[in-house]
Amino acid sequence: MNETQILTKKSVSAEVVQANVDFFKGIAHKYDLYESCRFDSFFQQMLIDDLDRITASVEHAVTHPKALDCGGGTGNIALKLLERGWLVTVVDASPDMLAVLSQKCQARGVSCRIVNKSIETYLADTSDSYDLICFGAVLHHLRSYLGVVSMAADRVRPGGFFYSNFDPVIPKRPFLTDAVTSIDTLAAKILHDPADVFPGILRRVRKLVLKPSPLHQRSVASLGDVADYHARTGVDDCQIRDILSQKGFAVLEHTRYGSGRTLPIRYLNDFCRFSESWKIWARRCPSEL
Repeated sequence: MNETQILTKKSVSAEVVQANVDFFKGIAHKYDLYESCRFDSFFQQMLIDDLDRITASVEHAVTHPKALDCGGGTGNIALKLLERGWLVTVVDASPDMLAVLSQKCQARGVSCRIVNKSIETYLADTSDSYDLICFGAVLHHLRSYLGVVSMAADRVRPGGFFYSNFDPVIPKRPFLTDAVTSIDTLAAKILHDPADVFPGILRRVRKLVLKPSPLHQRSVASLGDVADYHARTGVDDCQIRDILSQKGFAVLEHTRYGSGRTLPIRYLNDFCRFSESWKIWARRCPSEL
């Protein structure tokens, strides 16, 4: 890779980070009502069960285990970890999402360390290690998610855990996946965000007629098209599993499941798997230095 390519890559990555900052400025106040991983009881119970298992695996060895919640936003994972006695650092590029988290912590009488940085910058700048590093619906927002996973894995202590959930699988049938997701998104907006139904339809129409951006290789009609960088193309969970294995992790669970913002579409995807999400949790071998 020559110098021009390196500079272009850095420029695009910086643009993606800024797009997320600007995008979540407009939706931080309604994020918890719109994202199914936050409000759907099925996904919430999945997350609770996973965190219970991880906590049970470390609590006998560590008095106050430390967790890094990458892109932790409004606290979907962090607040559950705090309830279980973890010392939690939440890193997120969006000050607006972190402001919502701060308000929740104050209301519940708990506290965590909050860092307003991109996760790429934080991992590059710190040498801290953790008993758990987790991502919840985050990796598809990162341009170079494989590099971030690699850096994060290096910060997990021997015997500690890597956990990631709620990111989309690379679709096997992109056209059908896009069609089902569009219907699901429209239905979710009608239910939870009716004011954005018409603007959302206009954005969809604009994407159909705009020429692809040479930097992003896609039509960019709104901030969301850059902020949700891999939402349509998916995140390669198999490559992530391979990175973890190469770095001395034992993959304890790697699961794919039907996804959806609305119940009918989630049930459809459970059966037809037009749109799937994945989760991986893995433990770094205790002998790994």
